[in-house]
Amino acid sequence: MTGCVLGCAQQGVHFADCMVYDGREYTFPCDGCAAEPTVGGTLVCSKCRGRFRFVLGQAADLIGRMRSLIDPTSAIVYEDRARRTGSASPEAPAPASADLIDASEALQKGLWRWSPSGGWPRSDAAEAFDDAEAAAAGILAHLDEWLSDEDDVISLHRLLLERHPADEDGVRVAWSVQDALDKWGAERREQPAEEAVAPSRALRPERVFDESTASPIAEHGDRLLGGAQAAAVAGSLRTLQRWAKAGEIEPETSPYVAGRKTPLYRESALLATKERMAAAKNVRDEGGRYAEADAA
Repeated sequence: MTGCVLGCAQQGVHFADCMVYDGREYTFPCDGCAAEPTVGGTLVCSKCRGRFRFVLGQAADLIGRMRSLIDPTSAIVYEDRARRTGSASPEAPAPASADLIDASEALQKGLWRWSPSGGWPRSDAAEAFDDAEAAAAGILAHLDEWLSDEDDVISLHRLLLERHPADEDGVRVAWSVQDALDKWGAERREQPAEEAVAPSRALRPERVFDESTASPIAEHGDRLLGGAQAAAVAGSLRTLQRWAKAGEIEPETSPYVAGRKTPLYRESALLATKERMAAAKNVRDEGGRYAEADAA
């Protein structure tokens, strides 16, 4: 078994010749330099493999959300701008931010290139969701095969997981699914708190919002569950308490019922946490089986 090709290291585990660890104490900070073992016949560790699968599971919702945010009707039409500003420029302002358009196109084309089947990605939000869902499913079906080839691992990592920080001008050299998840998220959000009102070039007030205050909107029919109902979805009350203690899930609200503070959870959050924890357990179990096989 070799180490993860993406360079993951084990926390607190060091090579014998580690220059900053003498066997008893740290002379300089070193969190660990021994490589994480690979899993499942791939060239990546269980953590990276799980991240690949998780991000692919978010891709369709992310693409659908991004395409829905690209609204051409938000542009100022040529006649209106010329009348208000006196400018006769034939170029109307972009209907959405350049970042959003660039990221959407880059990710849609990137997923399409890796998809075993499917046509050219479409721009309609619902159709883009279907395209991305089909592409992600195709990639997942071949994921372990591709993760056993170093060139494919690096290429998939660039498309899915690698973070590309923006420079001082706000420009990124590339976009990954993880970049877009960090910036826009895969789910709808409430309107954030308003910070200010600024004049626009069309003499219309432009409302400025603090995006960090945006929070997810619960889908229609997504029940708030507490007590026995929440425990039943989680599997048991003890399991739910363990998730909450580990920070895996947070209550939507905690009203006082009969004088007692009662945490209430969204049903979708409970189901998502249950699925995520089950997937993590499967990865750990599989890693253990491979470790036992190698030891034998």
